[in-house]
Amino acid sequence: MAQENTISVNFSTEEIKKVKDAISTIAGVLEGKVKSLTPTERQGFGRVKYEKEVWIDRVKLQMDANPTKVPAYVDKTEFDQDYAAHKQLNELINLLDQQLQLMKDTNLLLGYDLDGAALMFYRAIKVAATNNDPGAGTIYTDLKQQYPGGRAKAPVAKPSEPTN
Repeated sequence: MAQENTISVNFSTEEIKKVKDAISTIAGVLEGKVKSLTPTERQGFGRVKYEKEVWIDRVKLQMDANPTKVPAYVDKTEFDQDYAAHKQLNELINLLDQQLQLMKDTNLLLGYDLDGAALMFYRAIKVAATNNDPGAGTIYTDLKQQYPGGRAKAPVAKPSEPTN
């Protein structure tokens, strides 16, 4: 049976360099402006989801419209700066997420194709080794390590014991 290929992609060395350069450029711009958190630290902060975003937008509108109502302990300048940066990062994250998801989906399809072709080769070598094809046994011995237990065998049903 011929292999069904789900995707066929190749990248030139120049294309890979362009992508890496673009990533380096992004990393350079973000350096000193972004912060890395541990998983434990991340859990300590609430995420601002869509509903909260809308509410924060409304709060900003009210603060802007009513500056005398903003308490002295709220740093409005810092709030405005955080607000602007948050909106900018959301836009960039969305753009990067789209591209990252496309790369992940493509890589998933490539991996699927690779695994299918590798399994076909492995099975052909296994048959060749069983038929004592010269050299096939060595190849099979090398490759069978991926499946150390072999195929799982169905448990043999034990006859039921008679009950009194």
